[in-house]
This record gives sequence, structure tokens and C-alpha cells, in this order.
Amino acid sequence: MKIVQANEIQPASWCIMFEAGSVLGKQSDPHLPSSIPFSPHSLLLRSHQSVSTMCMVKDPTDLNKYLDNFIEKLMTARTDKRPDEKSPLVNVTVLPEDVVIVTRAAVASFKEQKTLIRVDKSALPINIVGDLHGEFRELRMMLSKCGDPICQSYLFLGDYVDRGVQGVECYMLLLALKCRFPHKVYMLRGNHEDANTATTYGFYDECKDKFAPIGETIWSHFVNVFNWMPCAALVADKIFCMHGGLSPHISALEDVENIKRPTIVPPYGLMCDLVWSDPDNKYPGWALSTRGISYTFDDDLIKKFCKAFDIDLIVRAHQIYQDMYRNGYKFFAEGRLLSIFSAPNYLNYKNDCCIVKVSAAFVVSFIVFRPILKNAKAVAATPKKGTASIE
Repeated sequence: MKIVQANEIQPASWCIMFEAGSVLGKQSDPHLPSSIPFSPHSLLLRSHQSVSTMCMVKDPTDLNKYLDNFIEKLMTARTDKRPDEKSPLVNVTVLPEDVVIVTRAAVASFKEQKTLIRVDKSALPINIVGDLHGEFRELRMMLSKCGDPICQSYLFLGDYVDRGVQGVECYMLLLALKCRFPHKVYMLRGNHEDANTATTYGFYDECKDKFAPIGETIWSHFVNVFNWMPCAALVADKIFCMHGGLSPHISALEDVENIKRPTIVPPYGLMCDLVWSDPDNKYPGWALSTRGISYTFDDDLIKKFCKAFDIDLIVRAHQIYQDMYRNGYKFFAEGRLLSIFSAPNYLNYKNDCCIVKVSAAFVVSFIVFRPILKNAKAVAATPKKGTASIE
């Protein structure tokens, strides 16, 4: 496996710092597939006929037509600037019946997958995306840059909701894409895809506000989807992906496959660790996490895990360190584990974000997005150097 990195970046409005198989300023590898701009009009079996938004769509053809139209609506909606200096919002309305149709289809789709998704090498190239946290406008930009799911695959590592203000739109777009392209779009569960966490950090309130007076009912549909989501993925038998991290309870990868669903995120155990644990060399081996839940694990455990299971790379999300603000990623254990973060300017940290791209030639590279700031010299009010921001 080859990992391509860039040594320098140039600030620009959401510019791409470096792309698959290339370093900024150099030509891309001609043997790698080129990015095809994502366009809702390029979806297969496109139908521009109106589809009844009844709450039960039984015919798969009707469901695909409905999903095409729904994806088009979300992807083409205009953005509105806000009077303050916050990121513009996408002006689009998700209806209660949309939630019912898409969440029911999503549960049925997730039921067809095991808790450990095995993504075959034939699915490459694949884009691996970290935390999004309700940044819907930025999600659309990333999809537009990285390309149509007809031509490549996507693996999302969780934390679609909370913190940001358009978690409903983010989650609904990804669920619709996952239902429309079940063998091209894969979604994992993050620690925020849980009723307890999402009640605390904003998604519950967002549902109540946007769908009043039936917000509680709509919320229950989302929670049902949370409880069916897979927790980990194995890409081409060599790249192990999850939202959080490793667990002392893994003795075989089948242990992950055998996690029963539907389920909440438990307070301890294998599933808890997959969405909550973190790499940290402050303490040797396994140590109790300062989050108050799950563990931390050091570089030696990462190397032992990769050797035991013949894994080349572990890709996870879940954290943003200060040294990730520039580029959006960080390596651990001499390149065996990679943390990525895909929510730019998260909580006004003024951070870059990145997506990992794995080519058909098994080249791992990065697409980095940088928000333009009015005050280029501004320094975010962030944790001290060397610490991680708990998200």
C-alpha cells in the first residue's frame, strides 16, 4: 500500500490541497480514475416525474424514483447567506413524510448488512469520510468534488448529526444515497448516532424544532435507524475502519460481525469501544479514557492488532487534535493508524478537513478542504498544543 502526502498547501476558497495519486502542483497519475463531478442529473434511472410522498413506497422502482428526486432536491437547493459570519445554510425543507420513507428504507438496507461490512476490492476507488456534524453545505461540496457514487464508492465513518445546525439534512442525504446505491455508499455508526448522545448535543432539539409538533415521532424514526447501523468496515481485507477505535474485546473480526442489532450503544464492551475509544500514548497499553467511557490504546497495541489480523491500515475519525487543524489528519504507530476529520471550521476552530481516497491501485491519498477566513491571521480559541478536542 502506498500513501501519498503533500508538503505544502495554498489557501483558497475550499480549494483542494492534494488529490488522489498526486501532490499539489504535479500531474495526477493517468492510470488512476479521474473524479467525475457529482450531479443529481447523472444518476441512473433518473425520473423527473413527480412521485407521491406517501409514507409507504412498496415498489422498488417507485422507491428509486422517489430517492432520485429527493437527492436532486437536496443537492440542488440554494444556499442563503446569514447576516452573521457563520457558514451559509442550504435552503431546503425535509418533510416528515420524507423522513418516514427514507428511514424505513434505510433500516431495511442496514438489515441486509452485517455489523462488520466487508467491502470488496472491486468497490475501489473509495472515499473515506470522517465526522460531518451537521455541516450540510460542506458535505455537498465534498460530494461534488469527489464524484458520483455511480463511478466510485463512499464509506462514511459516523457522527453525521449534533453540533451543526443541519444534521437532519446531512443524515437524510446520506441515507438516501445509501438506499439508492447500497453497494456504493456505506455508512458506519458514530458515538453521536445514539439516542443518549444525540439528546445531549443538539440533534434531538433540531428534530423537535424542525418538525414541531411531531418532532418526537420523527426523532424516534431516526433513533430506529441509529440502532441498526453497522459499526466497522474492512476494505479490501487490508483497511480496517470504524468511528472510534480498537477494543480489548476483539479476539477475531467475527466478534464484530456477531454484534446483534438493533441495539443502543452500551456503556462498555466491544460495540462501545468501536465508537468511543481513542489512540493515546500517554499511558501504556489499555487505559481508562478521560471521556469517562471506553479506553485509550497506545502504538504498541495498534501494531500488534495489525500484525495479528494482517491489516495494513486502520482508519478512524472521532477526534480533532490541534496538529490536525492544518490538513485534517494525523498518523499514529508509524503510519499504521490514521485519524481523519471531515467537518471544516468545526466549532469555529478554523480547521481544515480531509477525505481519504483509496484508488483501484490501492494508493491511499488525501483530499483536503480549507475554509477561507476573513482574517487569515486569526487563531482559533482551541485547546493547548498536543491535546485533543473531545467531540
